This record gives sequence, structure tokens and C-alpha cells, in this order.
Amino acid sequence: MRADYIKMTTNSYKFKLLWMLLLSFLAGCTSNSTSYRQATLTVPSPTTDSAYRSPKQTARTRIMGQATCTIHQMQQLLLARNPKVSKSYLAYPKIFLEEGAKEGVRGDLAFAQALHETNYFKFGGDVSPRQNNFCGLGTTGNGVAGHQFATPREGIRAQIQHLKAYASYRPLANKCIDPRFQQVQRGCAPNLEDLGGLWAYPGYDTKKYRSLAQAKANKDSYGHKIKQILMAIQSTK
Repeated sequence: MRADYIKMTTNSYKFKLLWMLLLSFLAGCTSNSTSYRQATLTVPSPTTDSAYRSPKQTARTRIMGQATCTIHQMQQLLLARNPKVSKSYLAYPKIFLEEGAKEGVRGDLAFAQALHETNYFKFGGDVSPRQNNFCGLGTTGNGVAGHQFATPREGIRAQIQHLKAYASYRPLANKCIDPRFQQVQRGCAPNLEDLGGLWAYPGYDTKKYRSLAQAKANKDSYGHKIKQILMAIQSTK
């Protein structure tokens, strides 16, 4: 009896040991499976990670960033489009780049916008040269002149600040002199192409297109027209 009991006890111990090993193995498999699921959840989403952005998204022109055009290029395009321009306006590219750098806004992009809004500083619209308002701040058409600034630099600074209001949530580096800064929904237009219908309303030629979406599809909205000027500056030698 004693030998049989010892043998049975030994077999029982072996059985328990094998059972424990099996349970440990199964637990390890479950743990590894859970870890794998957790790892897969941390993979960057294609809609948020820059590495997965579509070509359509990356083709847009960011308002925030460093200028890529030189003062010389900006001056030369202005002279090419308006040979009779007053020499005082040739000093503006430098101011645009300086004010843009302070706020992290592309100064060359802002200059392209000013060229579009003033018809290459020929003016002729609701805004007069003495207002130092080069982007149409406060103009609503029908002869409404909009805001006036004491100096060209202040007018350019207000324009840069207004662009930053549209393109970014970051605080201003300089004291706010943009009278319409608080009226903008911050960060609603990070790209130049987004400004149609926001900065300028309706932001497209209603005689050519039935909607803003149609104008954007044809790359002929307010923002696209400014982009064409910016690209012309970039290609100037």
C-alpha cells in the first residue's frame, strides 16, 4: 500500500505540475495578445500624422512659417507689374518680412496679398494710399473705406496680426493693433486657400462660378489668386 500510495502521490504531483505549466503557457499567450492589441492602437492615424498626409493636403500653402522669397524678388515682381510704382513702396518688402518674422507669419505671402488687394499699389478701390491699409481691413464694398493706420509699418503689422488670427492659436508677439483681431475665430484658416469666404466674402467671382466650392475646385478663389502672385514672386530672378 505504501509503495502504491507513494507512486500515486508522485503521479498526482506530476499531473499538477503539468497542469500549472499549461496554465502559465496559456496566460502568456493571452498577455502577448493583449500587448499586441495595445501596440496596434498606438499606430499614428493617417488623418493626423504628417507622414500619412495626402498630396492634396500637403499641396496647400501654410500661412504660418518662414518666408521663402527675397526682398529683391518681391521688388522685381512689383516693378514688373507696376513699372510706375512710387519708390517708397519698394521699401515695403523689407517691412513685410520683418513684421512677419516677429509673428511667425510668412511675410512674402502677406506681401502677395497686399499686391492683390491694392492692385500692385495702384489702388483705385475703396481704400486710398493715405490709409496705410494694404489688405482691405474693414472694407465691405459700396465705398466703405475701412480702417486707417498712422504709418505703413502699422498697417503692415495689423495685416500680419490679422493673418495670424486666422491661421494660428498662438498669442501675438507685439501689442495688438489689428482692430478686427477679436472678431476672428482663431485658427479657422491655417492655409492661404482657406481665406476665400472668410477674409474676403464671397471670395470668388460670382459671374464665373455658382459657388465658392466650384471656384476652389478650379483654383480661382480669393486665396488661390494670392497664391498665383506668391508663385510669381518665387519664380522671379
